[in-house]
Amino acid sequence: MSEQRTVIVGAGQAGGTVAATLRRLGYPGTITIVGDERWPPYERPPLSKGLLQGQVEIDKTFLRPVAFYAEQDIALVSGTQVREIDRARRELRLDAGDPLRYEQLVIATGARARRLNVPGSDSPAVHVLRGIDDALALRAALAPSSRLLIVGGGFIGLEIAASARALGVAVTVIEQAPGLMGRVLPPAVASCLAAVHAGHGVEIRTGVALLGLAARPGGGVIAQTSDGDMPADVVAVGIGSIPNAELAKAAGLNVDDGVLVDEFGRSSDDSIWAAGDVTRHFNPLLGRHVRLESWKNAQNQAIAVAKAIAGQPAPYAELPWLWSDQYDLNLQLAGLPQGGEQLVWRGTPEEGRFTVLGLANGRPTFAITMNQAREMRFAQQLVARGAPVDPLRLADVSTPLQRMVA
Repeated sequence: MSEQRTVIVGAGQAGGTVAATLRRLGYPGTITIVGDERWPPYERPPLSKGLLQGQVEIDKTFLRPVAFYAEQDIALVSGTQVREIDRARRELRLDAGDPLRYEQLVIATGARARRLNVPGSDSPAVHVLRGIDDALALRAALAPSSRLLIVGGGFIGLEIAASARALGVAVTVIEQAPGLMGRVLPPAVASCLAAVHAGHGVEIRTGVALLGLAARPGGGVIAQTSDGDMPADVVAVGIGSIPNAELAKAAGLNVDDGVLVDEFGRSSDDSIWAAGDVTRHFNPLLGRHVRLESWKNAQNQAIAVAKAIAGQPAPYAELPWLWSDQYDLNLQLAGLPQGGEQLVWRGTPEEGRFTVLGLANGRPTFAITMNQAREMRFAQQLVARGAPVDPLRLADVSTPLQRMVA
């Protein structure tokens, strides 16, 4: 009988969670995590918030203390690139050292920040925020007297904006689309978020395209935009991400905007699994493949993969959920807005807290809460159930949401 040997490529939250869960489930084989960063597995949400603001130490972002891996007999190979997957031999070719054999392989390589493709985008003033080193570099560049231009009005761009304002930095956000958060929030909700940022002194310009960046005498850049020139000391780019699926594609696995996996995280090769931002997984609740980038997805999909490898398979079938903290605002979203849904509001933006549910043919398909986290649990249940609801009753704040779930 061959030795049980699981190798995990990627030392992010998904990779670290697969390893820890395997041990918790009593997996007796060898476990090796190979990561291309110098850090042990860590969580990404603090990077744009506490770490960027200097309020959180680096080790507080770690998924588990460094000593955990040795204590659990998990080999952690940091700062190493996997160059090739040899499926026939079940071996990995590394950039240094001997090939690494596997019986089960987990691809948890995450995603990388999408880069600008305009003249001058290689300026040292331009930053992205995806990893710890990115956050440290951006933090070092932000002085209270500096001017920060953020390209992209999505979650990461707005979280950077909130953190920069907390540091006393002047912030301008440009977004090519007509409104902020266009891929995930209805315009009416996005407008509420824009108002919050404007109230904190952020200049927001939507419908503005970046055309190029020119070096500015004395440092910084002049951003050439469709709305005129804008000087900036620092530029932060938040225009989406690209799944790191090249390794899987080169190995002949099915890839389409991420590694295609089933509800257990299994790829087109029965001995290869994938978890986290790099995957496009089949979601039984939605009845289709989706690629998600969120803390919950990285954690819970990784748990499902570990269970399958350990012989305790349980499908990963959860309603997509993500959250964002900006200033004193907590925003949560469950489900995936498609556009055209009827919006039912519980509360108003003027109150600073509300819940919005999107209905399609009378059935809840998504829920958004702003500073109303207690309602999210019950809103999620309504969306997951998908049964028709009475919009008037739903909008009545005197009727607790839990009564509508019962």
